[in-house]
Amino acid sequence: MTETISMLAVDMLHRRKDARPLNDAILPSLCDSIEEIGVVNPIRVRRDGDGYEVIAGAHRFAACDLIGLRQVPCIIVDDDDLHAELAMIDENLMRAELSASERASSTARRKAIYLELHPETAKEAFKGNQYVATDNLSVASFSAETAKATGKDERTIRRDAERGEKVVPEAMNKIAGTKLDTGAYLDRIKNLSPDEQVKAVERDVVAPRAPVDRKPVAESAPTVPANVFAAFIEHADVIETLPIPDLISASGRQRSVLGQRASGLADRMIEIVERLDQ
Repeated sequence: MTETISMLAVDMLHRRKDARPLNDAILPSLCDSIEEIGVVNPIRVRRDGDGYEVIAGAHRFAACDLIGLRQVPCIIVDDDDLHAELAMIDENLMRAELSASERASSTARRKAIYLELHPETAKEAFKGNQYVATDNLSVASFSAETAKATGKDERTIRRDAERGEKVVPEAMNKIAGTKLDTGAYLDRIKNLSPDEQVKAVERDVVAPRAPVDRKPVAESAPTVPANVFAAFIEHADVIETLPIPDLISASGRQRSVLGQRASGLADRMIEIVERLDQ
């Protein structure tokens, strides 16, 4: 694969047809950043007819267009269709604002691409008196490679891949953007048959949330140390005030460690929100 860096006219670039919708909430801050310090990470593109297809950097491309830049720095690659889709998925998976259904679908698709590109990672295992196909090795290889590419931890990757593989697209599409779009709900329906998954989503998406039965805590129930909540608030306040660009810059060669810890924190926050909603 060859790569060249060049300044390209914005008018020559276009988004992929399968690119996920732009998140309008992050565009204003991205525009401000580009106006102040420029495009730090070049947009990844490949030749497509008379122009170039944006593989990774769709939000940067949109922000540059919004603020009136006529030329932008780009990395021009000769990726084939699978590698181009892989690069797009990796950039999406590194974003914090993906919903549970988006993470699951993207991770499952990444696994499918990885196994297509690396069929040698599959193996057979002897069970009973015959050999049966198993993807245990491919899963481990896929999760390790994806962790390196996205900064996510392997446990999260395996969990999201399983959700995306087991929940059928029709059910996933009905879940997207609704109150059901949580990891807990995907886990709840992933082992149902395809028809049962779709019926469950159609039923649950319109069902009112059951009231929480707040019974008095028995005197004998274990008590939680009072300082746990205070400690959470204190640390959350510190994290919320950290300038993200400064944090990333300070991580230096430990960017992957920062990504893994941030991913772990994101999972914890999602779990807290989901349990509060129960």
